[in-house]
Amino acid sequence: MVLSRPPREVLGPLRNHLLVPASVALLAGLGGIAFGLARDDIVTALGALLFLPSAVLLFGIVAKRHVAGSFTSSGDRTS
Repeated sequence: MVLSRPPREVLGPLRNHLLVPASVALLAGLGGIAFGLARDDIVTALGALLFLPSAVLLFGIVAKRHVAGSFTSSGDRTS
């Protein structure tokens, strides 16, 4: 038996504004690596690798906010 999630729970993380820069960093990193390898330019490929940790961190922040947001409402957050 497969349990389906409510639409609000599934679409919640997709509304986060940090997904845009995370996606751009991921695409820039992967595109730069592919471009560098296709052109036999190791410096470009290695330089593009620097975008990947930023993308991972941003996606991690989105995931952490989503998990924390499921336990507290937005008005009840404390520093």
